Amino acid sequence: MSFKYISLLRQSIAQVLSAAAAMLAVASGSYCVAQHAQAAERPDVVFILLDDLRYDALSFLDHPYVETPHIDKLREQGAWMENAFVTTSICCPSRATFLTGTYASRHGVIDNETSEYNPEITPPVSKYLQDAGYRTAMIGKWHMGFSGRARPHFDEWLSFDGQGKYYDPEFIYTDGSREKLKGYTTDILTDRAIDFVQRQPEGQPFFLMLSHKAVHEPFQPAPRHKTAFGAKTMDPQPVSWNDTFEGKPEWQIRQRTRDVRWNWRTRDVEEEQLPDAIALEPWKKKKKYVDQLRCLAAVDDGVGRLVEVLRERGNLDNTLIVFTSDNGYFHLEHRRWDKRLAYEESLRIPMVVVYPGKIEAGATITEMVSNVDFAPTVLSYAGIEIPEQMQGASMQPLFDGVDAPWRDTIFYEYWTDLVHAIPTMKAVRTERFKLIEYPELDDIDELYDLERDPHEMKNLAQDPEYAGVMAAMGQRLEAKSESVGWKVDVFPHNLPRVKGPEGILMNLQAKSGQVQDVENSDRAFTVGEVSVSGGAIQFNGASSLIKVPFDPEMDPSGWPYKISIDVNVESDGVIATQSSPGYGYKIFVQDGRPGVAVLTKTWIASRTTIDGPDSIIGKWTKLEAEIDYNRVTFWVDGEVVDSCGLPLPFKAKTKSPLIIGAGGKHKVSDAVPNNNFKGQIRSLAIQRPKPL
Repeated sequence: MSFKYISLLRQSIAQVLSAAAAMLAVASGSYCVAQHAQAAERPDVVFILLDDLRYDALSFLDHPYVETPHIDKLREQGAWMENAFVTTSICCPSRATFLTGTYASRHGVIDNETSEYNPEITPPVSKYLQDAGYRTAMIGKWHMGFSGRARPHFDEWLSFDGQGKYYDPEFIYTDGSREKLKGYTTDILTDRAIDFVQRQPEGQPFFLMLSHKAVHEPFQPAPRHKTAFGAKTMDPQPVSWNDTFEGKPEWQIRQRTRDVRWNWRTRDVEEEQLPDAIALEPWKKKKKYVDQLRCLAAVDDGVGRLVEVLRERGNLDNTLIVFTSDNGYFHLEHRRWDKRLAYEESLRIPMVVVYPGKIEAGATITEMVSNVDFAPTVLSYAGIEIPEQMQGASMQPLFDGVDAPWRDTIFYEYWTDLVHAIPTMKAVRTERFKLIEYPELDDIDELYDLERDPHEMKNLAQDPEYAGVMAAMGQRLEAKSESVGWKVDVFPHNLPRVKGPEGILMNLQAKSGQVQDVENSDRAFTVGEVSVSGGAIQFNGASSLIKVPFDPEMDPSGWPYKISIDVNVESDGVIATQSSPGYGYKIFVQDGRPGVAVLTKTWIASRTTIDGPDSIIGKWTKLEAEIDYNRVTFWVDGEVVDSCGLPLPFKAKTKSPLIIGAGGKHKVSDAVPNNNFKGQIRSLAIQRPKPL
């Protein structure tokens, strides 16, 4: 059955952003344009993108058990990119970088949860191909935004919501219709990719993005591969399993000594005594990652089938094929799973590039390339001028053996992810050295000599013998940060910077012997057992409270959301709270110290709490807390106590009242008080300030 499709209206856009950071791409791109702008043949392009396939999990690389005969054969027909990397090791940002040729700092897809790729700001490579007469198709996992609906600049579309499933997927077509199919998703995607190829008229150039769910968790191989590579195959012990973390940043040691992923609290680390190193753990036999790579077996089958169809049609010799992955993956190196860090297992990706007659069969390219180079390379071979906003460079000079400028560093960027307890980081890697910095932490950097220490076991950042290297690498990192346009507070481009009405939304004060909202006299609220005297609202610590009904325009799910309270505390308790079971906040006093606790829901409830440093009992104090998208900041008397990332932004409204002076039905956190507050409040204001 041919899958449904309709033509999408092509969108015109204005060129955006400065070209200053793209000098390398321009230099390389100008060579490619000069060589190929008048090319008689435009190659078909097949882009095969996997999810979470680590760089060395292929049998031609002598993996201890994986068998990938068809991918091995593909490698024989083209070039193996021995040093291929991603600029951000996480699904959505990496995929956007592949398609746009820009860093996440520019395309704005900075996380997996709320960032939605905006093609109007950084158009995808398919837009330029489409404008040049290519027919374009996206088949498989999109995951630059949860919805699998069709996106601009693809003539044909078949995708699914979010991560999708390995079995019986529900597909979304170009026209928005849905269809649930029986079978193994990898095989179905290959079938649909082949169907697209076979339907293209002779002479019609096409761009096919075949984006697999495999080999992402949960690892569910096809039935025929459930015992692939041998039923008793086990994961080998990695060398860096024996990493003790001695001399490494405290955040890594803390993560190993206590799990901070689900309930982070600044108070917990004030007098924390961390060990200098972590005790070694005995290796236990595992087959978790064997199952992950068994999922690769169906992909390998599909690669063989797709290449054979191209051969049978007679257009294999005019097809540019790129096989790669969106990021690497830890197989318990450094006792880790998943990806996200700037270590080699996370940062490096497999990449095979084939173009018969244009790229030497069996070639090995040793220069450092990254996913930011994919889009410029495709445009270069298609004879299309590389847009100035693209920050990558065409790899074509490397394949042609031309003595053209090429990079000597790889830049890496990642933003706070408390779901996995990963801090904001940026890194630069040269052929020999790697420097990793954590700009938001008061912690040490990491420097590795990859020639002497390929497994990144010994941090040299504080080694006097490497002081010169450290300084030089620091200069490289700052130069790359500036050229890329990196900043710590990058904001997703698909979202409004201010969500909700700006200005002061409510300001409760004691006026004329009663509680009034001096900003909105029509606001309704309930006052229970409070007294007003001397310009202050008195709470008795037992039955006093003020309840403000839910107002969607004053909900903390709109950002920035700032609550400011002038308070005189007499005893511990809740000053203000607004929360549902999954999202909310609480301003409290515990042991005389003020604090803010924020709850956001991932697959489980996750909490972040900032505690003030000193007691405020018995004195007037101004407390301020701001929730700005995925960050909470807390002030005491105008001084910033802390500012840290949240596990996730609020993805839903609280739909709950604001309660002042007492705890609510939903506690936000069991670790902080939920009892009534005793003391006085002169004013309590909620506003949505314009970000600086």
